Formats: sequence, C-alpha cells, structure tokens
Amino acid sequence: MSRRALLTGLALATLVFANESHAQTTAARTAMWYRKSRALEITGADPRDSVVLTALGKRADSLAISMTFYVDGVAKHRQRWTSEDELYDNDDLRKSPAKLNAFMRTRLDDILKMVNRDTISWELVKHMGDEPLLRRIKPLPTHQVMFSFAFETSTFLAWDPVRRRLVVFMECC
Repeated sequence: MSRRALLTGLALATLVFANESHAQTTAARTAMWYRKSRALEITGADPRDSVVLTALGKRADSLAISMTFYVDGVAKHRQRWTSEDELYDNDDLRKSPAKLNAFMRTRLDDILKMVNRDTISWELVKHMGDEPLLRRIKPLPTHQVMFSFAFETSTFLAWDPVRRRLVVFMECC
C-alpha cells in the first residue's frame, strides 16, 4: 500500500469517526430533559398566548435551555442559555447527581413560574431601558413581560401590535 493510499484511508477513517462522534453528541443534546408550558397573557388580547421552557441534554450540568413565547401559536421570542449559567456558585451540587437534578428541575420550574406580565415602569425604562425604542411602538405599550434566568439576568419585552412581535427593551443583570 502506498503512502498516499494509507494517508487517504487514515483521513477517511478520521472523518467517519468525527461524524459519528458529532452525531452522538447531537443526539445527546437533543434528548428532552425538561419541558413545561403555561398560558400567559402576552398581548393583552389573546388567551391562547403561552410560554414554553425546554431543556435538552442528558445531564443537568450540560443542558441547552430555551424559553419560547407564543402568540396565536406562533413563536415570537426565544431566549437561550445553558444549565451552567444556572449553576453559578453551586459547584458543590456537581458532586451529587441526584441533588443536581432536583436543583435544576426546581430552578427551571421557578423560572417558568416567575415569568409575568405587568405594567411598564417608565421610571425604570428611563434609567435602564431603551425608551426611544418603546416610544416607536404604536400604540404606546402599557405592559411588559419580564423574566429572569441564569443568575440574575432579567429581560423585559413589550408587544408591538403593528409588527406582531415581542421587542426586547431592557436587559439587566
């Protein structure tokens, strides 16, 4: 066997192994670890609005987390982060998989429960938000959807009825 044939065979074997490894990693990440949803009034007009929280992966310390907001059954905003973001300052949990799983499920339940719709605080928007962005929405929004995740990260959304989308007007940590 020539040197060239040997190198070509080695390269092909490496590609096959890499593809199999990628497929296994992708399959592991796409395993549904957590999924819950709840009705949430987002637009102020449609009782069919909802929020869905999912976590994909096999282990609580390596999950891909996604929160999706739906209006009329259509996804209008998606926020993504990882379980590592939720484990900030909780390294001791990694030693006990059972405690880690319980902690992460409780944490995800809490995140979903704390999503709320409330009156916009214009004083807060003036200090920390994108007031010009909000003022471009017509009619001017009166309510916000707020949620927190990943060690004190908070996101504030407003519904734009003309463009039929949720607009991020403030994020804070």
